[in-house]
Amino acid sequence: MQRNVEEAVQRRVLDALKDICRQRGQAVDPQPDTTIGALGLESLQLVEIVFELETCYQVQVDEEQLAQLESVADVIEMFSDALQRASQQMAPQQEATV
Repeated sequence: MQRNVEEAVQRRVLDALKDICRQRGQAVDPQPDTTIGALGLESLQLVEIVFELETCYQVQVDEEQLAQLESVADVIEMFSDALQRASQQMAPQQEATV
């Protein structure tokens, strides 16, 4: 199941980055090993992508991590971790209501 979550997050992150690049007229096809610098994103655009993903997955990430993101894989990992933490927090709540 964890593998499926990571794959879904990867697809969503790559799609969001492709959309932003396409809107900027860039012919960039981001891959997990693509650096954030190679995408030519301004910090505000990266924040917008992160906000969109937070909304999509209904999780919050540590905003201090944004400055440390170096690659697309870092973004994917950040959201995979946030989803895993959220599911672990939900599991005890679900058990308590059963």
